[in-house]
Amino acid sequence: MTDRGEAVENEQGWAWECDPSRAWVLGEMPDHHQALVSRIMDGLVDLAAMGIDPKSGSLYEDPAPMRLRTYEDEHLMVWYQTIRHRCRVYLKRVNL
Repeated sequence: MTDRGEAVENEQGWAWECDPSRAWVLGEMPDHHQALVSRIMDGLVDLAAMGIDPKSGSLYEDPAPMRLRTYEDEHLMVWYQTIRHRCRVYLKRVNL
């Protein structure tokens, strides 16, 4: 995984974007938290490009592939949506 940032595609053409906008999703979040979100989203994009969901395994076998998903660690929780036909992972919300 390499740091890419919002809307920068990986080698497979996948990228992440804030939905509906970076200001709405991340707002006044401190820079160090925004950097953490960016690293997490870059990782989720890499997994999505391989057809992998970090919690449930294969995206190919998911009965609801465009559902809202969550990823959490000890610092934050992100809500995101994987849209395979657009090669995008949309960040919907972040909780610290």
